[in-house]
Amino acid sequence: MVITMGALLVISLFTISALAVAQNDLPVARKDQDTKQAYAAAEAGIADYFFHLSQDNAYWGKCTGVPAPTAVNQAWNGVGADTRTNSRLIAGSSAWYTIELLPANGATSCSAGNAQNTMIDANTGTFRIRATGHSRTAKRSIVATFKRKNFLDYLYFTDYETADPTWYTLDTNGHATRSGTSPTWTGPDYVTWGSQNCPVYWRQGRGNLGYTGQIFQGSPASWQTFVDNCTEIQFAPNDKINGPFHTNDEILVCGTPTFGRNAQDRVEVSGPGWRGNGGCSGNSPNFVGTWTPNAPLLTLPPTDNSLSTVAGSSYRFTGRTTIVLNGANMTVTNATMGLNNVSMALPANGVIWVANGSCGQGYNPLDPYNAPQGCADVYVQGSYGSDLTIGSEKDIIVNGNLTKSGDTMLGLIANNFVRVYHPETHNDANDATNCTNQAGVMTNVSIDAAILSLQHSFTVDNYYCGTPLGTLTVNGVIGQKFRGPVGRGNGQSVINGYTKNYNYDDRMRFRSPPHFLDPIQAAWRISRYTEQIPPR
Repeated sequence: MVITMGALLVISLFTISALAVAQNDLPVARKDQDTKQAYAAAEAGIADYFFHLSQDNAYWGKCTGVPAPTAVNQAWNGVGADTRTNSRLIAGSSAWYTIELLPANGATSCSAGNAQNTMIDANTGTFRIRATGHSRTAKRSIVATFKRKNFLDYLYFTDYETADPTWYTLDTNGHATRSGTSPTWTGPDYVTWGSQNCPVYWRQGRGNLGYTGQIFQGSPASWQTFVDNCTEIQFAPNDKINGPFHTNDEILVCGTPTFGRNAQDRVEVSGPGWRGNGGCSGNSPNFVGTWTPNAPLLTLPPTDNSLSTVAGSSYRFTGRTTIVLNGANMTVTNATMGLNNVSMALPANGVIWVANGSCGQGYNPLDPYNAPQGCADVYVQGSYGSDLTIGSEKDIIVNGNLTKSGDTMLGLIANNFVRVYHPETHNDANDATNCTNQAGVMTNVSIDAAILSLQHSFTVDNYYCGTPLGTLTVNGVIGQKFRGPVGRGNGQSVINGYTKNYNYDDRMRFRSPPHFLDPIQAAWRISRYTEQIPPR
């Protein structure tokens, strides 16, 4: 009995000890679980902010004035009562998170009226947020650094450094072409051939491509042999690209054009280098910026049609539209919709959209101003006093100086062309370059805008006609699929059209016109992701 009682006592002691150990482990396990849940909640906070930033690239500039529900707060310094009053609960959990905007450049908070200087680091072009996750008594903080890399980082962006195949009709003076073999001639015409073959990079063999067929011309007209190839466009001796540069292709230079303002401006080509025009002497580009061959490809968005859902109903137009900007207002003319010099305030959300009606016609380089009234050709000029983006399902035509008033930004986004107005009278059906200036020809044009042609080019109408027009100054960004011509030269100087003077708007490194990048997903990216210890 004594032995039995002793054994029971020992067993009881072991049981009590095991229970005590298990009970002591419960708080440790609970704390570990809460700590992990707090970290997961902090990650959810970063993901929440990143999602909204991807939907609206200017989300960061609104500081805490973002749509509800929101967890966004000004930064708390950790002293006194917690000022982070906005928070979000994780669905299906008791964990929650707050988001703080971490100011830069010595500022104490993000200012919606001065977000550029209070949120964006002046040296790196980045901004930071802190997300703190809570679960019971546990909390953990993550600091994420956001940086944007896309075509708005560059004054000049092209996918292809070759002419838009639409312009190939100029090489034929609008005459019919055909290819293949007699008598069926089932091959494509020259413009169609260019569209099918020339959108390849130089390094992929574009220079070896050639068209052989026939052209219907002469007096009397007859089918004659026609041979041509993909059209290359050069940078002329007096051209200046005053900002960062990127092409997915390679560049052709004549003489000593200038690229970049200083070593901070990257001059990027996705190919191995540059080529000199054999018809020019002393080809040696002046790379003031940092020459960077073999750079990664950057891909243009396919369309801007998402802007149609962003623009308010009063700012959605159909067919040919003329817009004259005047500070905070604009005057709109649209015959299709019965509008004649109607005065309107600029849209509150900064977006105007113009859609095609009955159009059925693309750009005609030899007759650019006779498209049907239903085509979304948007004529715009004037001075804008608030941030604005104009999107077109077809073309945007700048028919006067387009300048900013104050710290404002303008975006011009066209599915097809963004064009500079240049009316000419063609005098000879067999020579497209024989033409005379019409009234309205503009000299020394200035455009303050971020320009984006998604499927075609930024160009000057009738660029090959008339006397030199002075300088085309663009302060902003030019992004285009194909290299767009704005003038012609003889190897040493401009003989038609404009000399380029393109200047980068450094605000584009971290700001954009309203919803300008909606066609691109996640324009901002997280460049750094670290846990802050101790948490805030």
